[in-house]
Amino acid sequence: MIRADRSETILRDAGVLRIEVGGVSYRHTDRALSVNADSARMWITGGVLSRARFFGRVTYRDSARTLVADALTYHPQSELATFRGGVRVIEQDRLLSARRVTYRKKANLLEADGGVVLNYSRKRISFRSPAMTYHVLADSGLGMGGVQVVRLPETPDDSLAVRSDSMHFADLGDRMRFSGRVRMDHAGMRARASYGRYFGPADRLELGGGTSADWFQTDETRADSVTLNAERMHVHGAGGNALDTIVLIGAARLRKEAVQPENDDTQEVLADTVVLGMAEGRIATMDASGEASTMLSTRDGASVDLKGSRIRMGLLRGNLDSLTVQGMGIGAYVSSDSAAVSRISGGSIAFSFEKGAVREVRIRERARCTHRSGTEKTGDIRLSGDSVTLRFDDARLTNVHAEGGVRGRYKPAESGDAP
Repeated sequence: MIRADRSETILRDAGVLRIEVGGVSYRHTDRALSVNADSARMWITGGVLSRARFFGRVTYRDSARTLVADALTYHPQSELATFRGGVRVIEQDRLLSARRVTYRKKANLLEADGGVVLNYSRKRISFRSPAMTYHVLADSGLGMGGVQVVRLPETPDDSLAVRSDSMHFADLGDRMRFSGRVRMDHAGMRARASYGRYFGPADRLELGGGTSADWFQTDETRADSVTLNAERMHVHGAGGNALDTIVLIGAARLRKEAVQPENDDTQEVLADTVVLGMAEGRIATMDASGEASTMLSTRDGASVDLKGSRIRMGLLRGNLDSLTVQGMGIGAYVSSDSAAVSRISGGSIAFSFEKGAVREVRIRERARCTHRSGTEKTGDIRLSGDSVTLRFDDARLTNVHAEGGVRGRYKPAESGDAP
């Protein structure tokens, strides 16, 4: 059924052309379909509508969705509709906008191009792409030509954007697959990779192919620069308000360096796998495993070099608070002037810190320590036992305590007191 304020009929060899002007209304009751527009042209062949073009404030409605556009070309036999100009596809929990949309109703398929934006209102997710194919029934799509996924923020720290050359998505954005030059930005963190996947129920973003990331973490007293590298990286909490866990897999490397105060301290970790626990945008814990090693410079100018099968760190407001090495760890503590060196090994090595400086080292299980005094004039020490504890003050060894099957040797310095 067609209605309009004014109608003109033109007879042609191929059929009839009807020109409708003013308040045009088209209805197809069997298909639960309606179109409203300012004007239209209808091609009728054999008494049947074969093609129609609608212009001006076009509104198309069927049982599944509403589409709004400047113009529409509709083929009733194939149920193919092509919308142009400021197109919006409106559904209960999603809104798609583009300059051009082709709607294949029989296949329930939308093909859009020209500044495509697809918003999932309930999940606060927005897809943006120059071109997109969207299977409505399966709720899956493919974006091409430079795709961006943005989570609409609730707070300043609740920002997430992922960019890639192409992207496949499904299940209301709960599953995404990114390909080609992937870039992620989340609350100040920038990550780069060759491909990526997002799993909504697990709130996990997986990046792979030469993955790297960097960010600044700050509080009232300090600011740190953080750099990550790995073959793969899993980011847990990317869909929430804050990152929860970051997992580096394969040739993992982490470097955290104090920016303010300048040259305050640094931590560098190499391992097969590194797991970072995050709190308020800062690293709170670090767990490295598989041929793990770490190089540290402390606030008092000393340095620590350690290796083991597992290394764990705890940080408090960005400051190193605890450090443990497991699996026959070996390492060295070097004074600020590089003269005094304490070489240590054991099944378990635990460091405790005070104001960013090493205060105590506890070695357990086949503990060994060799200390060369250098300019400290405290004497050289070689010691082993079930456990050995070293205490430091201002980067100087001040006390050594050993228990259980103790064996050792002490060579006094030419001058000065032994610890």
